[in-house]
Amino acid sequence: MRVTADDVAARAGVSRSAVSRAFTEGASIQPDKRAHILAVADDLGYRPNLMARSLTGGATGLIAVVVGSLSSPYESWFLDILSQGIRSRGLWPLLVPVSPGQEIEPALDHALAYQVDGAVIAAGSVNQKLAERCTANGAPIVVVGRVLDGGGADSVCCDNRAGMAMVADRLVATGRSRIAWIGGRADTFSNVERFDGLTAALAGHGRSLTEMRSGDYSTDSGMVQALALLTGPDRPDAIVCGNDAMAIGAVAAARRLGLRVPEDVGICGFDDIPAAAWEPFSLTTVANPVVETVRASLDLLTRRIAGETAASFTIRLPPTLRIRQSL
Repeated sequence: MRVTADDVAARAGVSRSAVSRAFTEGASIQPDKRAHILAVADDLGYRPNLMARSLTGGATGLIAVVVGSLSSPYESWFLDILSQGIRSRGLWPLLVPVSPGQEIEPALDHALAYQVDGAVIAAGSVNQKLAERCTANGAPIVVVGRVLDGGGADSVCCDNRAGMAMVADRLVATGRSRIAWIGGRADTFSNVERFDGLTAALAGHGRSLTEMRSGDYSTDSGMVQALALLTGPDRPDAIVCGNDAMAIGAVAAARRLGLRVPEDVGICGFDDIPAAAWEPFSLTTVANPVVETVRASLDLLTRRIAGETAASFTIRLPPTLRIRQSL
């Protein structure tokens, strides 16, 4: 049977309210009495009920983390850094995965039922109404990787267009003229910004894309689309991919065809996931500042949880071009 606060009170010879105060930071209770109660609770294996505490207006210490497919190298990397950041602040992440194509609203409703103190949303589409409903429920949110139109929530996002302008400069500097693009899902925020940023920057150099294809951000889709490009009638001398996973697939496709990277075809990605630096790939890519993104997101969120009511912020973080051997 589950050990309750009443069991702890009976064993420790104190009232139930004393048990509650012993587990409440800053509550009025003598230090030796608190230590005695906590020792008895530990011996019995008792842990306080966070849900019950939240019903009395207390914080649960839970932060909902809404992420996409955990099989994605970027998502799993981001989640690892974010989870560490949340724990470093004495809080606990509550994972809420949302697969591509799924609605985010039911996932957030489920998270709110746990009385989370706030949420970091790195997947799905969030509208202003949903953001305001979360805040009204006492759970402010920060949207990561996109900017929320109309306000209603803080946003932290890499400057995707600036990153692609750096890629365009690199393409020109290395003499590439037949440049192809492998993007992700057309309706995603990052895909739109990265594609627009690349085409605008190339136009500034008097160049344009020779072919455009769409994957799904996976390594397999990058390989499939790159094979089609590299066996076509007008083989590109450079392929820019909307993320690193697809770029790694493109490198594999080139090698399968016996092509040299970067001599025969240059390949570039976006994000700078850990695998991008591995020797088999040595991928030139745009570094998405994930550590800085996590820090800025949690700074904003903890300020909101503490009661800050200023207008919503949008933070655009500068990317960096990591030049390696693929371009």
